[in-house]
Amino acid sequence: MHQLFNISNNLQTNITPMLGDIQWRSDINELGEQLDFNIAFNDDRYFPMNPVDIGNIISLTNEEEIFRGIVVSEQRNGRGAVSYTSFDYAFYLNKSSGIYQFNRVPAKKAIETILKDFEVPIGSITEIPTIINKIFNERLISDIIKEIITIAEDEQGIKYRLEMKQGKLYISKQEDLIIKAAFKLADNIQPYDILSSISNPSRKRTIENMKNSIKLVFDNKVIAQEKKNDLIDKYGLLQEVKTVDKKDKAQAKNIAKKKLEELGKIFEDNSLEMIGNDNVRAERIIEIEEPITGITGQYLIKSANHTLKNGIHRMQLTLEVK
Repeated sequence: MHQLFNISNNLQTNITPMLGDIQWRSDINELGEQLDFNIAFNDDRYFPMNPVDIGNIISLTNEEEIFRGIVVSEQRNGRGAVSYTSFDYAFYLNKSSGIYQFNRVPAKKAIETILKDFEVPIGSITEIPTIINKIFNERLISDIIKEIITIAEDEQGIKYRLEMKQGKLYISKQEDLIIKAAFKLADNIQPYDILSSISNPSRKRTIENMKNSIKLVFDNKVIAQEKKNDLIDKYGLLQEVKTVDKKDKAQAKNIAKKKLEELGKIFEDNSLEMIGNDNVRAERIIEIEEPITGITGQYLIKSANHTLKNGIHRMQLTLEVK
């Protein structure tokens, strides 16, 4: 059973009985998650006092903690319900800026330095061997971390995923985050695969953004080229030319391969709804089999929007081809 707790001055209060709806969301383009909820308002002296205030900690649990964050806004409308918005601790990275200069610093150590400066707890960070040589001047902290990750991805040809869990930041290889999710109607009933609950599937396929040939240029010379001849034969030549810096010259071939992997495909814009599962988050990979639209295989979760209403947990997902 999902429960929501308010934590203030080391006092934890279960506010679940006071709640209306709960929604939480994650998006591939955003660092961190958002949770919104509302609490019934009543000035009757026998009605429980609302302990929630801006700056308090909010914890959503279901056997284990799903979300932990800070209440950042409150809205009251007359005598109606009070609405709250909270963000996990990545909020501080999204709202703060800084200046950093890294001279031959491993990417993992650079990220750890930033997180410690902003007192963001670290769960674990996978090994990221890329060396960072760059000055970040007056940049949002979240953007600095994202750029460090992008530099590493270009060099290593590996996708990394950043997420907050139980109040700590984790960075993992995306390939390690494949979900085979299930749901339970009751504690004494065996789990069901969430794929059996799919509704409102939608699938759009397009080659508008396809690139089947990648050229990298340095000093007006082509230094690396990768292409997919099968796609060129079928759809015609769709080429991208990109100029690289001197520092990336040695990694040009890897960068071209990664770029071709990202762009050398038919793009899909997919969405569907299903029974909710707490493990489903943006940037994780989910295996889908939906015969009506043909959404079948492993897909990257672009966004996940969860709702909890009258005890029923549902989610809306947008997906792209992995």
